[in-house]
Amino acid sequence: MYLLLTLSFALLATTLLYMRLGNAHDFRTRAQQAADASALAAAGQAADNAARQLSSLNLPGALYNPAAARERAENYAIRNGASLEDIRASDNGTGRTGNIVRVEVSTQQCQRELEPDEERHWNDTLCDGTESEDPEQKDRPLHFGNADAIAQVDLPECGYIFDPDPESFRIIGIRCDGEVIQSFVHARNMIDVSLVGKEGDYIYKPSSWNE
Repeated sequence: MYLLLTLSFALLATTLLYMRLGNAHDFRTRAQQAADASALAAAGQAADNAARQLSSLNLPGALYNPAAARERAENYAIRNGASLEDIRASDNGTGRTGNIVRVEVSTQQCQRELEPDEERHWNDTLCDGTESEDPEQKDRPLHFGNADAIAQVDLPECGYIFDPDPESFRIIGIRCDGEVIQSFVHARNMIDVSLVGKEGDYIYKPSSWNE
């Protein structure tokens, strides 16, 4: 009988441990999904700026808008049950374009580390938002799901179309990958946004002419 009870408790402890490990894995998965969505959303803002510039007969310059990109990233993080921790842009040019965006997020849920001498139940795994107010809990480590993601805006090859009159030098259009840009939507459809594994060589540094 004693052996059966011992085995039962051991099995229960193992089951609950796997439950906690499962929660931790779930946090990481959710965090990665939120990070991917936030990075794509923030880079989408840069892609929209590029399309806007092309449809206004300008070749793309500065694409990253810090305030607008952060707002988009925060919204998508929240939609996916996470909080935006950090966001930054970069590029492989001179740091003036910002077509590559990296975000870091953490899940809004967390798991408090349990200690053997505490009275807290083993299946009490999720933080409820009051831990920081409890002096008996505030020093126990918290485990959040954290993740980062990087998204890149890839632009087509574009160039100006000039007035046939050799003396006017007037720009009458923009051609990208052989297509004359007709509208914002047309331009946006020619711009790709995808997840990548590496940031650009230069961190985005706005100046007075591209803020």
